Amino acid sequence: MTLNRFVYFAATAMLAAGTALAQDAGQFSLNQGFVKFSAPPEWPVIMQKSEGNPQFVAFQVKDPADTGSGEATRVTVETKLLDNSDNFQAMVNLGMDKAKQMSGYEQRTDGVDASTLRYFALNNKARYEYRETWFLNGHVMVHVRCARPMLKGTTAQWTADYEKGCAQIMQSLKPH
Repeated sequence: MTLNRFVYFAATAMLAAGTALAQDAGQFSLNQGFVKFSAPPEWPVIMQKSEGNPQFVAFQVKDPADTGSGEATRVTVETKLLDNSDNFQAMVNLGMDKAKQMSGYEQRTDGVDASTLRYFALNNKARYEYRETWFLNGHVMVHVRCARPMLKGTTAQWTADYEKGCAQIMQSLKPH
């Protein structure tokens, strides 16, 4: 591949990747702007796919307690264009069943919104808390997953900020 061709492909890839990033800090969109949401601007995007089906944006939420632990807090927003929106509930049920099959699954029921699945499970050997929800926006299924390791060094303030950020994403995605 010639240098000019490489530069063209690299620039095209960067432009395509940038479509999920917002014009304003913390504002994001997928599915050519059909799905819009906000996230804390200090959460860095670590992966994204803004073309094709499905699409997603993944964030890493830096917890000082993660340092050196090999664990990481992640939040993902994934969209999938459905051929038939009647399949939405079956897909949600499949996602919930998949969560319940995780090693060490334990559903959390205290202070939980009925539209959100909250649970603990093992990710390799570490215990994680998960928070998942699904929405139907037209013919687009939206799935949000917040996952954080349960580490001794995590502060109450960091946990409160993380919970607020997850709630911000979920609330900004809900069809109004």
